[in-house]
Amino acid sequence: MQMNSLFNKKKSDEAAFMKFVEEHERMWGTEAYKGRPSLKQLLEARVVVFWHPTSEDMYPTATIHKNLEEINEYVTHLVWHTTRTRLPVLRLQAIFVDKTSVRIKGVKVEYERAKS
Repeated sequence: MQMNSLFNKKKSDEAAFMKFVEEHERMWGTEAYKGRPSLKQLLEARVVVFWHPTSEDMYPTATIHKNLEEINEYVTHLVWHTTRTRLPVLRLQAIFVDKTSVRIKGVKVEYERAKS
């Protein structure tokens, strides 16, 4: 891949990230929700996740994380605790690491023999 192409990709990723940040800030304005990161925190965080609510009672939210392991824990929690009658309140909308968009590539479930 050429250097120009890498530079353009990085600019494109940062533009996508900023679009999510701007939409989040416009929707919420000065209102707060539990754990709402400040604009400064969103811009400085290594991992930023945008969440889409599963009901119309709330706007999309954002969270900041030290690493992707915290997202792994959320996905694992979904596998263990989601049922037809107990759906998650939020679903992943976008994940950014260092302002670069990433997606979940796969989930591995491991099995072992049940103890009798």
